[in-house]
Amino acid sequence: MKFLLRGFTGLLLLFAGGCSQERTYLYPMDGRLELQRICRAVSARNTNRFMVLLGKIYPLNNDGRTAPLEEISTSLEDAGYFCGPYRLRNAPCSVGKNRRIDQSACSYLR
Repeated sequence: MKFLLRGFTGLLLLFAGGCSQERTYLYPMDGRLELQRICRAVSARNTNRFMVLLGKIYPLNNDGRTAPLEEISTSLEDAGYFCGPYRLRNAPCSVGKNRRIDQSACSYLR
C-alpha cells in the first residue's frame, strides 16, 4: 500500500511539473530563406559557391568564367557564399566513403 501511494504521488508530480513548458515553433529567419532561394538558382548552374556584388549573383565555377544570374537579384551583403553542408568539412566519413567533403582522406578506427 505504501509503495502504491509513493508511486501514485511520484506519477502525479511528474505530470504536474514535467509538462509545464509550452512548445514553440521557431520560424526561419529572412536571411536564411533568401540564402536558400539563391542556392536553388545557383545549384542549377552545377556549383555550390557564389558571390554577391552590388545585388547581382555570380555563380563561381572552376572554369574561370563568371556571369551574373540575370533573372534574380538579392539583398544579401556583398560577400562570397557557400551552399550545402560546408560546416561539416571535418565531419567523420560515412560508411563506404574514402574522402571527406574537403577531399581529405578518411581514416577509420577499427
